[in-house]
Amino acid sequence: MTITSDASAPLVVVGGSTGQQGGSVIRSLQESDKAYRIRGLTRDVSKPAAKALAKQGVDMLSVNLVVENKAQVVEAYKGADIVFAMTNFWEHLDKTKELAEGKMFIDAALEAKVPLFIFSSLGSFKKYSGGKYKNVHHFEGKAQIADYGRSKTSPNFTFVAIQAGFYYSNFTRNQIIRPVGDGTWVAALPCKPDVLVPGIDIDEYGLWVRAAIEHEELRDGREILSCSQEISLGEMVDEIAKQTGLKIAFKTVSNDEFRAAMPEGTPEHIKEDMVECWNGFSEVGYYNREDVTRFLPYLSRKTTTFADWVKKKDMPEYGKRV
Repeated sequence: MTITSDASAPLVVVGGSTGQQGGSVIRSLQESDKAYRIRGLTRDVSKPAAKALAKQGVDMLSVNLVVENKAQVVEAYKGADIVFAMTNFWEHLDKTKELAEGKMFIDAALEAKVPLFIFSSLGSFKKYSGGKYKNVHHFEGKAQIADYGRSKTSPNFTFVAIQAGFYYSNFTRNQIIRPVGDGTWVAALPCKPDVLVPGIDIDEYGLWVRAAIEHEELRDGREILSCSQEISLGEMVDEIAKQTGLKIAFKTVSNDEFRAAMPEGTPEHIKEDMVECWNGFSEVGYYNREDVTRFLPYLSRKTTTFADWVKKKDMPEYGKRV
């Protein structure tokens, strides 16, 4: 359904509207047979992505979503029936800053009297592992924000955390699979190839957000886990090898080997973050939950498998396909 300006339709405010998660939320709501008003938040409304959303009927609003701008965020949230918010650790690599921003979003929503607040979350490896893996900063900050949001729940404020699964796109831009230099490729990680992850196409993350909006029974205080397909890392590597015709090996390496292979200039706390993240996947699991696909029946359409994603995705880093 086309986005509406009818005042009787619920107003959804979407943070990061021109990014991957926010954009997927908007597209998923556009696919609904229900009508929504959408207010998109972005730093620069003059950029092409923002203009494209405006042409589709999204009310684009320029706001820098930082702690210092709380008053602007409150104004941006006013009148909203639903707010979707996310934080971006990789923008500044600072868990403390991410935590402060996430708490500010929640406080702003409370001040603006927003009844439903949906946050893009991740789990706590520190909690899952009994304190062993305490440095997975890009997960931990979001987990603490979600704990804060749940602590603010009241009859007038519903907080929903939707954990983002393992992006299929982690296999693009040579983030995991890298050329060795002799015509072969390797995925060298400090974990076993049989480690299972809850894979998702990031372009479909919004389907879980839409489900939380349209299915009240999902707003029961438990986290919603996004997962299209539980699949092992080894299976993902094999699928790319199959579809590209490349010789790709999965190699389990030590933590020190993995750390030493990170790009020059990588901050030490990020090296520790990534080592503990992969170790944590092996030992306690990405979600540390069972039945990670239990939310699929609530989605408005079938999601994309990893094999189909590879088939449709343009990945020039792997060269010409077979």
